[in-house]
Amino acid sequence: MNIAEITPGSYVHAVFLVASVEVREARTGNRFLRMTRRDRAGATIDAVLFQVSEAQIAAVRAGQPYEVEGRADEFRNRVNIKIDRLEPSGETWDASEYLPRSTRSAEALTGSIRDAIESIESPELKDVLRAVIADPLVAERLPQWPAAKTRHHAWIGGLAEHTVEMLQIADRVARVYPQLDRDLLLAGVVLHDLGKLEELDLQASIVYTDAGNLEGHMVQGVRILDRALAATGCDGEIATLLRHLVLSHQGLLEFAAVTEPMLPEAIALHYIDQLSSQVRPAIEDVAAARERGVRGAMMRGPTAMRELYVRAED
Repeated sequence: MNIAEITPGSYVHAVFLVASVEVREARTGNRFLRMTRRDRAGATIDAVLFQVSEAQIAAVRAGQPYEVEGRADEFRNRVNIKIDRLEPSGETWDASEYLPRSTRSAEALTGSIRDAIESIESPELKDVLRAVIADPLVAERLPQWPAAKTRHHAWIGGLAEHTVEMLQIADRVARVYPQLDRDLLLAGVVLHDLGKLEELDLQASIVYTDAGNLEGHMVQGVRILDRALAATGCDGEIATLLRHLVLSHQGLLEFAAVTEPMLPEAIALHYIDQLSSQVRPAIEDVAAARERGVRGAMMRGPTAMRELYVRAED
């Protein structure tokens, strides 16, 4: 049984991968397990196991397949499973193979990024970005890495897809505001999230690395940039501006920016990033709700993490 086939009220008996698991406490004081389960198609569904034993709490591990029996329910327009029976499965799964993936090919996405780099007129900036893309870490991971653990582009190939979306938006913004340095803006887009290549890792689910937790992707991204700057001999103001774009793209200090945007291009970069990272999850949440038959209703977008209205008409 695939997760896409599960509807509220249906009986569920299938083998699913546990992508994540956490112990929660009910108002009664009893503990229960809350899990995210994944099928071989990469789809996910939340599941809960009440009246859980200490042995089950100790035994259930992320990254392992389990045989599940239970009943599907619906809460806030999201289907979930109330588990009656949970047993380890003898099936062998490579957990990373069942993470969700971009619908666009890695070759097409990385090709679009390279095309954008080649469209840059400044020889100095172009050389730096060529060196960035040639960096062994970037060359190996960019085609497959996610852009986030959750919320936006949280799938294999998500970082490249997020970058391409932003490059397309940035090109149009530069036409509306010709006073902007298009070369610098495109460079900022390519560079801004490369630290995610070190911040995140692909296991049973997308997880933060220890270094990612301790340093954060902006610091890690500047380290990647600095290798390219050293390789090309680029220094002075342009190097400082490139670092500023990476360190300020979160926008506000309270949103984890190292510094706030102080260039027109840095301000544009921040809002282009927001457009891609906020609109895409909302589109996906509404589309998923419509597939479940939701029409003319408010819902809590599980990915966008905001209230959304699903239109009655297409």
